Amino acid sequence: MRKNLSCFVLLASLLLTSCTKEGDTIYQPNPDEEQPSTAPLVTVIYDVNGLGDRSYNDKIFRGIESAAKKHGFRTLQLVPDSYEQGLAYLETVFRQMESAQDTVRRLFITPCPGYDEFIRKNNRRLERNPYADLLYLETSTPLEGKGSTFYIDYYGAMYMGGYLCQDYYSSKVILLVLANPYTQWVVEAGEGFVDGFNSTPPKYNKTLKTHYLSNEPGGGFHLADTTALRIYQEAKVNEEDDVCVVPICGGAMNAFFRILPKFSYYVGVDDYVFSPLINNYINVIKNIDTVMEYYIDQWADGTLPKHRTFGLRDGATDIYLSQFHYMSREDHQELRQEAIRKEEERYEK
Repeated sequence: MRKNLSCFVLLASLLLTSCTKEGDTIYQPNPDEEQPSTAPLVTVIYDVNGLGDRSYNDKIFRGIESAAKKHGFRTLQLVPDSYEQGLAYLETVFRQMESAQDTVRRLFITPCPGYDEFIRKNNRRLERNPYADLLYLETSTPLEGKGSTFYIDYYGAMYMGGYLCQDYYSSKVILLVLANPYTQWVVEAGEGFVDGFNSTPPKYNKTLKTHYLSNEPGGGFHLADTTALRIYQEAKVNEEDDVCVVPICGGAMNAFFRILPKFSYYVGVDDYVFSPLINNYINVIKNIDTVMEYYIDQWADGTLPKHRTFGLRDGATDIYLSQFHYMSREDHQELRQEAIRKEEERYEK
């Protein structure tokens, strides 16, 4: 009880401040101010320790800050250190948004699947405030009641990644690391990679191994280095085998990044990952930063869509190859069109 109370007190103090586009501190309305700020406020609550993952959450941060700077919005970006603290943040933000008496426009964003139950049970509370909006990502199931959602279909880009991984890397073992078997985009990204990998005749006598980091919904996005090392070593058939790691597990990928030995192989996921010690010829990209900027632009214009699904054709996902790749432009485009077709057939777009 005391820990939860401290979370509420902490957030209450945090909600008094946010950043302008110049990075200056602005205080929320209080009796001592002659002219409280009326600039729109964008508040984000991330997954537990989400920022600093070098991929998904960091790109969300960049997209939001870029849009806020463009429009002159204030931002408040919160990173809980536990799910209990995250839920306390959620309750406090919802309470503030539903009870606000001013006309300040507020957008609340949550990119964490672990908060799904809370969001779906509480989103109607925001209907009391015509100036409050909610954006929940990523889900293919729209919210009933107030709030917008979107989903980025990763199947096509991962299909290309699987095909190219079979074709490019000489590693005998391809280790597909998935956060958990419940988060939709993780599962479907894994299925796309496996389908792409199996769509071309095998080379170098490769073995594809799949490992889930957690059996809990929303779990597996954080990992100790020692656990990552054990998983990496267990993937080897022989001690001298090369292992190519494909981490579809958010911030947990940093553990693999740290433990990979010199000149190991790695498929970058969500963002371009560069290291002179790691060979990442293939990078499967989720342009969540661009999508976030688009959504805040829509919110600024008052045209926030109820739900949208993006994919490879939209440019919400993509694949980048290093300068060492040998695939011709024609073959690359042919593979891309095949991946788009399979993605759209699968989800009946």
